[in-house]
Amino acid sequence: MAILDYFRTPEFQIGDFLMPWGMIISAMGFLAAWFVVLELERRTWTRHIWHVPLFFVALAVLFGCLLGVLFAP
Repeated sequence: MAILDYFRTPEFQIGDFLMPWGMIISAMGFLAAWFVVLELERRTWTRHIWHVPLFFVALAVLFGCLLGVLFAP
């Protein structure tokens, strides 16, 4: 449970720099969307998607929101 408590703080301290939790959560959502699209492209399922970059942005927003709900401080 200690790792979950680490994500429930409003700011992360990296040296003397305080990074907002939203930036970390959105970066994690971006990476999750990137890995999902990478897997879809590996299986060639993206040929059924009309506009892949728009789909990627939508996935990044979706995953960022879901992670934000789970780890909201």
